[in-house]
Amino acid sequence: MLRVHEVSKAFGRRTVLRQVSHSFAPGLHALQGPNGIGKSTLLTILAGIQAPDSGTVIVDGHDLLAAPVQAKARLAFVPDDGPVYPFLTGRDLLDLVAQAKRARVDARIARLIERLGLAPHLSTRFGQMSLGTQKKTLLAAAWIGQPAVLLLDEPSNALDAVARGVLIEELRALRGTTVVVMSTHDADFVGAVDADVLSFASLQSAEEAGI
Repeated sequence: MLRVHEVSKAFGRRTVLRQVSHSFAPGLHALQGPNGIGKSTLLTILAGIQAPDSGTVIVDGHDLLAAPVQAKARLAFVPDDGPVYPFLTGRDLLDLVAQAKRARVDARIARLIERLGLAPHLSTRFGQMSLGTQKKTLLAAAWIGQPAVLLLDEPSNALDAVARGVLIEELRALRGTTVVVMSTHDADFVGAVDADVLSFASLQSAEEAGI
């Protein structure tokens, strides 16, 4: 379970999030709304990358602000623009994520790497990877440790047709066991994974949503 309660965030005088509240049950959830409405900001807050100005986020029973280590151990985040150190190789990233989560790059992850066509690129540094290969590596890393919450920002961006199909299959397999929250403008992808569509404006307070 992922629970968000009255999360607000402003940048200077511009309020991006105003008292966002929602409880996400296991399943696939797609946030819908125009660019600039705050979807990516919310995902980075849910991932613990930036703090809200107010409000709480509960990840699998752990308060993200009060117990960040425990909460972050139960989630994974794939950003749209991979902020990975350019000198890390793909294998470096997978090993670092496994170490942080006290997990292993096991046979299940090895199969995913093969299906994504990543194996030949694991020794390549991120700065030398194509955007598609970077995204595939981040996706493989996100599956390490079987997270309870998976956060995806434009997950289908830059993927080739084969990798897109693999991602669709992997996400559909998580239904019922994992909370998946994604932001995407790819309507065909949302339909293919059969995600529940949530209007982003409906998550905010009535004042912010214009109600």
